[in-house]
Amino acid sequence: MRDVLDDDLAELYPVRPADDVRLARLREQLFAEKPQPRSWRWVGVAAAAMAVVLITGLVVLLRPVSRDAPATMPTAAATSLPEAAAVLELAPKPTTKYRHIKYQVWQLVTDGEAPFDATSVKFEYDVWLPTAPNEMVLIYRRFTGEHRAVTGPQRPIKDIEGRTSGTILWNSFCAATPCQEESISKPLPVNDGEKLEAAAQALLSPFTTTGEKAGLYRRLAEGPAIRWDNGKVFTEGSRWVFRVDPVTGEVTGMDVDAPHDTRLPSGTLALSVTVTYEWTDQRPS
Repeated sequence: MRDVLDDDLAELYPVRPADDVRLARLREQLFAEKPQPRSWRWVGVAAAAMAVVLITGLVVLLRPVSRDAPATMPTAAATSLPEAAAVLELAPKPTTKYRHIKYQVWQLVTDGEAPFDATSVKFEYDVWLPTAPNEMVLIYRRFTGEHRAVTGPQRPIKDIEGRTSGTILWNSFCAATPCQEESISKPLPVNDGEKLEAAAQALLSPFTTTGEKAGLYRRLAEGPAIRWDNGKVFTEGSRWVFRVDPVTGEVTGMDVDAPHDTRLPSGTLALSVTVTYEWTDQRPS
């Protein structure tokens, strides 16, 4: 390095012979000096810049897809009923006027008169539950006309519709808010195999609050025979199976096996319910 610098200096700034000794001394002093240590101030600046990058990345990771939704800390998916209860309790408070809960229900209808036949028919229930007090609750129920053949000769759909009015999914009726599901306060049976059936109305009711549902999850989890399998909640030998979303903690469905009947195909469901939720500022008038 020094040889190259010497050559460059000699080429750019030629000196007279009389100056060789003085210039040589200056060069010795130049290369004898120790380089100034790097300032720690720049290390601090670099660390601060790295912190900004990390914080920016964290904000990007935590920011939801929707620009209007609030940024929240990530929550791990539940792996048990108690964890699903915690997920429910950590859910953000609603900022809209209504909660719209939609139930799609497939119900088994049978006709014991010969020839035996069985058909699954579909109903829909829509509930608009206001978040403010003293507001009217709207509930619509309708037979969609959709049906599935299960076994036997299929009768006209109008005849089948006339033999059913839809199943009762919950116990309470509310005309205005606040609403309360009456079945939530009933004690659960001692037998674990009967607990899910007893809790069905409270689990499906639109009037069961988040806190009440979380408490019910924990009560059910006390039964050693009640199992969780990636959101499916059941007991061996019970006809009732619930589906819980591990991410939201909400009940998203229920299946009930048909009573044993040799005339029905194996695995026939007496009832199948799918539940969806949304927050909205609009509802039917």
